[in-house]
Amino acid sequence: MRGLICAAASLIAIAVTAPAYAGGIYVIENGEGGKAVAVKKDAAALAAVPAMPDGKPNQGFDYGKLYELPGAATHVMRGHVDAKGSIAVHEGPLPYILYVISGAGKLSLNDKGGAQIGEITYKPDDVIVFQPNTLHGWTNGDSAFEFFGVELPAPQK
Repeated sequence: MRGLICAAASLIAIAVTAPAYAGGIYVIENGEGGKAVAVKKDAAALAAVPAMPDGKPNQGFDYGKLYELPGAATHVMRGHVDAKGSIAVHEGPLPYILYVISGAGKLSLNDKGGAQIGEITYKPDDVIVFQPNTLHGWTNGDSAFEFFGVELPAPQK
């Protein structure tokens, strides 16, 4: 798990230097003779997410998988929320590390019934680590919210 977190941190450091919706995806692999080689992958487009799987509506939310680490169940994700947009209350089944590239707003913390029990204000350069099955929702401020996330494999018991 420690290695995955280090890998995620490295990916975050690389990804945040690219502007929104631009740039390439490069995977550094061991080539012939153990020499490092950069393999360019196709850039993934973000897709609109008008609602969560349970039907709760989002406003101005686009999301996409940039890369899936083979055999590791680790996904590199990218998201965008329009100014004054929102992401409905939801929970992710896996650990998730989110880096705020730009934008500011409120992250609600919710109980199992969906009622808000707390909130934090997010801003650029914040890192938010979600444990599995934690309910939360987003309300964005006056500028676009751009974020980068790494979905990690389920913890081993």
